[in-house]
Amino acid sequence: MPYPKVYIDAMLLNWGDRLFQDPFKHARAQRLSRAGVRDEATRMRDQLARTLRRTPEVMVKITNKASSAQGMGAVRRHLRYISRNGQVELEDQDGDRIAGSEAVHDLARTWQLGGWGIPETSHRREVFNVLFSMPPGTNRQAVRDAARDFAALEFGDGRAYVFAAHDDEPHPHVHLSVQVRGPDGRRLNPRKQDLRRWRERFAEQLRANGVEANATARRTRGATQRYPKQGVAHMLARGEVPIYWRGVANAGQRRAGWQSHDGVFAAWREIAQAMAASPARLDREMAVGIADFVEAMPVRWDAPAVINRPQQKEPPRPERTPPELDNRPDAPRPDVDR
Repeated sequence: MPYPKVYIDAMLLNWGDRLFQDPFKHARAQRLSRAGVRDEATRMRDQLARTLRRTPEVMVKITNKASSAQGMGAVRRHLRYISRNGQVELEDQDGDRIAGSEAVHDLARTWQLGGWGIPETSHRREVFNVLFSMPPGTNRQAVRDAARDFAALEFGDGRAYVFAAHDDEPHPHVHLSVQVRGPDGRRLNPRKQDLRRWRERFAEQLRANGVEANATARRTRGATQRYPKQGVAHMLARGEVPIYWRGVANAGQRRAGWQSHDGVFAAWREIAQAMAASPARLDREMAVGIADFVEAMPVRWDAPAVINRPQQKEPPRPERTPPELDNRPDAPRPDVDR
């Protein structure tokens, strides 16, 4: 028998928050009016639909973390880099365009001497360098416009920043340099939840500019591929082998990854069960889509037959050979239902 829609919406918010937001966050339904629950549930359904159809994911990350703390010398070098020594146009917080090496030099001097100023050398971070990127084929102008709108919303309190769109690589991307100190002297200190909000807000601005974009955690999608950091990627491109980086996770890392996905599977399962009991046909169809989506997750194929848990009493079964390592024609298909 179908459950009332208000119950389905509350369950959707409860488990959707755990899946897309904070795994330890309590259900918002307990603090919202009935209309508020309905509106938030609609947004959650949109998020689910984007994820199930594998909408392109945005990338937002802070780059050059080490050099960002070295004062104006590092800031000057980065401004030259993102402007390609003045050949790529910069745009500042006021919408003014900055082109040419002399104009970039003047910008650096203004940043060094204006406002709170930036010392030539510093042990504290003076500028955050943020990279916004989308997969190849994404409309480049839309990515630039979305980055502009994002910066205005997130840093439009009088804080100085510039950004540049690069068109020399297949994936459209924008470099943003924003001063740590705002007009009131308070310093930016983005944490993990802030970076998550930045991704979500950038994806919102892309959608507002006509580009399908999503912002979900890798664990939500069951992704297992490990991507090298920027410095490691540059070394690999030069044919150098980093000492401390491993392209393949070791057994301990894989085990930790499988265990971290336990909560993800639980959230997907509870959402699917709630949607399957909904009186709305589209919800029930989404429940079927969730089952197919989870079935195809890469982590389902990589997981061992049994993940040891404290409450587990039966002895663990031996691990099975991953499909990519067992090429025999009669090799059994991994059990994807566990």
